[in-house]
Amino acid sequence: MIDFEMELKKFRPALGVEIGDNEMFDDDVKDITDLVAEMVEELKETDNR
Repeated sequence: MIDFEMELKKFRPALGVEIGDNEMFDDDVKDITDLVAEMVEELKETDNR
């Protein structure tokens, strides 16, 4: 059987995983939806010319 108290004492967070919610959901970085929306806008502009 698993001794949860012992496992909690041994627990060490993985390196590089100490980012918080603010950094994870920062809007400064483009995600795939931003890139697709930008591409669609560019296509609309070239079709209108």
